[in-house]
Amino acid sequence: MKEIIIQKNEKSLSEYLRHTYPLLKIGVQNKMLRANKIKVNGKKVPLNTALIKGDSVKLYIDDFYFEKLTASNAFKFSKGFKDEDIIYEDDNLLVVNKPSGIAVIDDDFKNYDTLINRRKKYYYDKNSDIKPKLCHRLDTGTSGVILISKSEVFLDFMLELFKEKELKKEYIRVVKGHPAKADGTYKAFLTKNSRESYVTITEKPKNKMSKDITTKIHLSDSYGRFSLLNVELVTGRTHQIRAHLAYLGMPILGDGRYGINDLNRKLKLKYQLLCSKKITFGHIEDKRYSYLSGKSFECADPWFVEAFEKREFI
Repeated sequence: MKEIIIQKNEKSLSEYLRHTYPLLKIGVQNKMLRANKIKVNGKKVPLNTALIKGDSVKLYIDDFYFEKLTASNAFKFSKGFKDEDIIYEDDNLLVVNKPSGIAVIDDDFKNYDTLINRRKKYYYDKNSDIKPKLCHRLDTGTSGVILISKSEVFLDFMLELFKEKELKKEYIRVVKGHPAKADGTYKAFLTKNSRESYVTITEKPKNKMSKDITTKIHLSDSYGRFSLLNVELVTGRTHQIRAHLAYLGMPILGDGRYGINDLNRKLKLKYQLLCSKKITFGHIEDKRYSYLSGKSFECADPWFVEAFEKREFI
């Protein structure tokens, strides 16, 4: 049990706990409150209760919630991996099926439960000295296949493969609208606004920072105003698929940045219906990793494929 004497007036119990102990997120607080493990002046009170200087707050919870969260120990507090998340693993490479809604990494150190921290925890719990590294990224709302290296040497090799476009990346998604043709290759230019975490697509370069993009689109199925598309990224720029499809008049359902938010709210979609379905290695001459030549790694269909087949989007 930990007792805290409030030193100054606080707006609410919840805000005080989150600010003082970052691991005590609102979900944890609600769980602890229901179990009568949070008391103010000896009583159970709502989390929105204002705190007054001199109040006694008693927390009957595990000590690790009081640890100071740092970059070096954050992984210890992640949820860890489930076996069904693992698609493939060998001495060099780990391939996992990332759920939508989880960040792959936390650059701003605001979220400890990231994909890479879950994997670090997995190896930590097994007393392994492996320190996994991301080979590439997926947006938080995007699900599907992602590659993780088990060593710096293999990571360098993988980064070179991505640079030389020796990996074929295929995605599946649901959009509003229909492509002009069943199979097409579309070219444009992408300009990134790093400050706003936003990109724009134009027919011609917007400035010196504009990058050329190429996206291949195949119509898999359609009904009403919606289409199920298979898309191959020939180039792999930030937000390329999301922004390029919106530019072509086919915004991805659930995309809060490049999509139609009124429609997203109507369909009650929290994340974009976008999945990294398959990654295929090209020919590899390096004898250390030639066993990966031509290998494909594919995840199971995301939930929205079955929903589309049942015509649930209206």
